[in-house]
Amino acid sequence: MSSEFRLNGLIVCLPDAAVDDYVGVIETLIQEGLTTFALPATAQDFSEVLGIFGARATFGAYRVSAVDQVSTVIDAGARFVFADVDGDPVDAAVERGVACYAAAMTPTEVRRVLDGRATGALLWPADVVGHAIGARFAEIGLAERVIPLGGIGAYAAGEWLKSGSPAVCIDTTLIGDAFTGGSLVQLRDRCGSFVTVRDKHAAG
Repeated sequence: MSSEFRLNGLIVCLPDAAVDDYVGVIETLIQEGLTTFALPATAQDFSEVLGIFGARATFGAYRVSAVDQVSTVIDAGARFVFADVDGDPVDAAVERGVACYAAAMTPTEVRRVLDGRATGALLWPADVVGHAIGARFAEIGLAERVIPLGGIGAYAAGEWLKSGSPAVCIDTTLIGDAFTGGSLVQLRDRCGSFVTVRDKHAAG
């Protein structure tokens, strides 16, 4: 694995859950063409999920805040890390040759992260600042190393991609109630608008 690995398109950030719940949701998402996922670093079944789906999808970890978490998720097969803090966790991921994005919110914080060792910045929470800031990041040459996360709908995802962000994290707006007894058929239906946005952007 190499830090040259770069994320692109849509990354589905899943909540902590039991492995049986993950199986149904992830299988549905893969069938609909969404194949990059991030699980919480503390997810109890992290390794088992990657063992089941690792050959068909790319996985990473988010909410990473400690060096030991970095080692655990990379040993399990994570290809990327979303760190809550800059510093030691980022250094640990970089030294293992894995792409690492450190959390930031303001342009000043983003610049600080990008001046360090991180592959890029994870803009969180993106729904607070809004997708319009993506164009501002593009104006100052930062967009291509910024990945937003938090409450992003399909339209906003498209705007982030148009602004130059290489990838966009989607979570509750797509997942909805899928992990609390909701219909997987409805989850499948929700995938459509996100996949359309991604494919339209990829087609140029």
